[in-house]
This record gives sequence, C-alpha cells and structure tokens, in this order.
Amino acid sequence: MKHYKFLFLTGIILASAHIVSAQKTSLSAVIKASHFARVELSRVRLRPCEETPKQCALNVLKASDDTVDETPENIEVFNFKTNKIVVLATYKIDEDDSVAGRRYRVEFNKTAGKYEFVQAGKQFKCARGRAGWTKNLCP
Repeated sequence: MKHYKFLFLTGIILASAHIVSAQKTSLSAVIKASHFARVELSRVRLRPCEETPKQCALNVLKASDDTVDETPENIEVFNFKTNKIVVLATYKIDEDDSVAGRRYRVEFNKTAGKYEFVQAGKQFKCARGRAGWTKNLCP
C-alpha cells in the first residue's frame, strides 16, 4: 500500500513540475514581444474593444493579415499592474508536415474599461529540426 502512495505522490510532483515549467515558458513569451514575428493588420483599423481580453484578441487575429479563423487550442490572459494585457493564443497544426503549432501574442493597454490594441506577433513550433517556439519559419 505504501508503494502505491509513493508512486501517486511522485506522479503529482512530476505533474506539478511540468505545469510550473510551462508557465515559465509562457511568462517569458509574454514579456518578450521581440521573440515574435510581427503580425500586420493592414486591412482594418481597430477601435478600442469593450469585450473580454480573450475575445478582443480573437477579433484582432481574425482581422490580421494572417487570417486566423480557427479556434485556438489554448488561450492565456496575462494582466500586468501597468494596465498592460497580453493574450497568448496557441493553435495546433495538423495539416503541415513542417509546422506543429502557431502561437500568437496580442498586447493591449487597458484604459477606461476598454482594451486598446498595441501589437500582435506570432511564433512557430517546428515539427522537425529545432525544438521549442521560434519567430522564424520552420524548415
């Protein structure tokens, strides 16, 4: 019985360590906008958004030159004390043999209950070759 408790506790500790490491990666991505390739929005001029940061980010992505129409696999919202809001939206890519995923970073300034778009960027997760997220296209 003690053996099972030990295995159970070990599993919980390993799972917690994985979650913490994932959060560190996301936080690093949130802080460093320079680690993302710029996403252009030449087709539309965005007005301040009154919806949730998540919905505002999805609106930006749909209006972007990347024409992101699908629903993200994961969305994270980060609030900073300086009224800066950053949304990370991650998409899994199944139909491309070189790209396994795409991640978008959308930044807003919050003023008077509205979210003003600042910038958007994207990263790629390559299916082969380099590991992790990169702003460079996958080989």
